[in-house]
Amino acid sequence: MDIKINDGNTQVDIVVSGDIEMMTIKEFKEKLFEIGQNANKDVEIDLSKVDYIDSSGVGVLISLLKMQKKKGKALKIEKVSSQVLNVLQLSSLSDVFNL
Repeated sequence: MDIKINDGNTQVDIVVSGDIEMMTIKEFKEKLFEIGQNANKDVEIDLSKVDYIDSSGVGVLISLLKMQKKKGKALKIEKVSSQVLNVLQLSSLSDVFNL
């Protein structure tokens, strides 16, 4: 898994490549929670290069969404692979993330 972060003036852009699952979740969680706790900006995540996400990865996205809402900031998932979209739809979360 690879995570690229671009901290802009008004928004933090995150591009994730690879699988988000038990073996990679620690790095994913640490980086996203650090942004959620320290950046007072909107966050946009690109998951178009993610082939697989498990429930732990979905849990991190939900936690980050809650952190952002507490700050009055947005979490946007603008690009998503068909595999990730399928998982979010099956979890009834596609509407939560406005996909």
